[in-house]
Amino acid sequence: MRKIFLITFLFLTTVAFLKAQTVDVTFQVDMNVKIHTGYFDPATEVVTCPGDFNNWLNEPPANTEKVMTDSDNDGVYTITIAMAPNTNYGYKFNIGLGWDGKDETQGNRSVQVGASNMTVDPSFFNDYNPYTGVPAPIDFTVDMRLPAQSDFDPATDHVFIAGDFTNWGTDAIELFDPDHDSLYTVSVAADSFMSGQLIFYKFLYSADTPGNGTWESPQEGDDIDEASGNRIYGVHDGTNDVSRWWNNVNPNVQLASGNIFFEVDMSVASELGVFNYNVDSVQIRGAFNGWNGNDFEKSHMIQDAANPDHWTIEIPFVNEVLYSNQLYKFWINTPTYTNTGWEVPIEHTNGSDRNRGIIFQGDPTQSAPYLYFENINPDWVIPNGTTVECTFMVDMTNATNPDSQNVPFNPATDSVFWIPRQPLYYAVNGLTWPGTYPRVLELTDPESDMIYEGTMMIDGPMFNGFLYNYAYTSGGNLVQEGPGSVISQGDARVRFIGQNGARTFQSPWTMPLDVWSNSAGPEEYAPVGWTSVEEIPGLAQTYSLEQNFPNPFNPSTKIRFNIPEQGLVSLKVFNLLGEEVANLVNAEMSAGNYEVDFNAKAISSGIYFYTLKAGNFISTKKMILLK
Repeated sequence: MRKIFLITFLFLTTVAFLKAQTVDVTFQVDMNVKIHTGYFDPATEVVTCPGDFNNWLNEPPANTEKVMTDSDNDGVYTITIAMAPNTNYGYKFNIGLGWDGKDETQGNRSVQVGASNMTVDPSFFNDYNPYTGVPAPIDFTVDMRLPAQSDFDPATDHVFIAGDFTNWGTDAIELFDPDHDSLYTVSVAADSFMSGQLIFYKFLYSADTPGNGTWESPQEGDDIDEASGNRIYGVHDGTNDVSRWWNNVNPNVQLASGNIFFEVDMSVASELGVFNYNVDSVQIRGAFNGWNGNDFEKSHMIQDAANPDHWTIEIPFVNEVLYSNQLYKFWINTPTYTNTGWEVPIEHTNGSDRNRGIIFQGDPTQSAPYLYFENINPDWVIPNGTTVECTFMVDMTNATNPDSQNVPFNPATDSVFWIPRQPLYYAVNGLTWPGTYPRVLELTDPESDMIYEGTMMIDGPMFNGFLYNYAYTSGGNLVQEGPGSVISQGDARVRFIGQNGARTFQSPWTMPLDVWSNSAGPEEYAPVGWTSVEEIPGLAQTYSLEQNFPNPFNPSTKIRFNIPEQGLVSLKVFNLLGEEVANLVNAEMSAGNYEVDFNAKAISSGIYFYTLKAGNFISTKKMILLK
């Protein structure tokens, strides 16, 4: 008995001795930059700290011992690990429980552990410079070689940086190029920034003041904030060197010249009383004209005398990056459009504000697709005198989670609302954009199962297609879906009422069940049960069937064909077994150019073939549906 007691005593003594010989080391990593740029998703991914002290993510220890936490939701993740004192350890930060290619890329970090508990100063993921909340200067550089080959004139134009630290354009800071190497630089004093601060900014150039400048519009890069499209930078201790290419495009790229012909159909906006083609006008605004109408020849569209709702413009591109994505939107000059003229296309395209985009081909005759303002097809109009009943439903369970909601939803006291996010909806219904996000529809929970539902009666004239999100009231404040404040328009939900055909609606209609989310909502591209066939202006000289676009697609794609003679036209879709899955066109049609909008929501992913038959002409092409 004495022997067993002695062994137990020695074991406990040894454990106590070993514990006394370790110190607690707390590691911190700031993930805010990676969250803003979409590289890290706190809702689905974890942060770990592998190193010499935990076998570099190899077992043991258990997975739960590796995961860092962010208890106060400030984006800074921490973990405390017991280590031997007076030892140097190697480590790094990693996204995920294994080596999935999202670990830091600048080699291993190191920490010298002393004789007592310690906390390692935080630093940004993939940035080895810690931050301690002290003033830190920044040297900014932008490479202007690429814009110097097109619209930027170094002899007359000035280069600026503007951001939240300059009240954007109000106090923009000028950069200079003293050695004429197209690298413009400026040093901003330490008292303007604190280490650990996140700054948002962009570069621009102008012949006079920043207010009349051309802003860059970078689309790619690990420094682009997904929500705003602005650049983001995390300030660290010491001097910060921020060097960028204009638009994040390597100046050593292939350039080309060409034209793009744009056109937009304003018939829906006219029919709904939002646009008056007798007095109002249309502009196209994008990265190619500084997102404004100052360059008349590159922005002001021309009205078609034969069809006043049809507006066109051909824009020249000189020494532009070949295959670059040219972003744009349509803008209308009218007192009735309450969002200052900008459209917000219901079909998700590019970025948080749903920009359109077209790949520049360097072709003198390139044409953009035939488009409708805000992507609302005329066949989606609810006619005057027609009323459609529509029910929305949302599962609010996720909103009660304190880990994902700064202000959790309380079913006992809070009310749930449906919030429209499309300017066209506001204009048609006489609402001020964006106003205070009107609570158009209140939802209730009749079954007490956290499924809230509400029904609205939609009176024509109106349009089918809803860009929206949900919100709830808490203590008098409106809490919307989205990280911290409100979900972006790019991530808002899109739903349609089912249609049996053009301007024929399935009523009553219940939308699919939504689930409260702080990330992207579901996106539909056309009403269920509806396929459009639109005639495109122009003469058809030969029979042809074009490749569908986009391809691959999900769930909607467009198919164009041309027929030079009137006759019976058939356009069908088949699976790999040769079975017909969709009959898109089967009618007598006049000579012309046509575009079919095919919604494949009802069929599964896979390879399909579509066949056009017209007269003696037969043509088949392949399409890929990826869900």
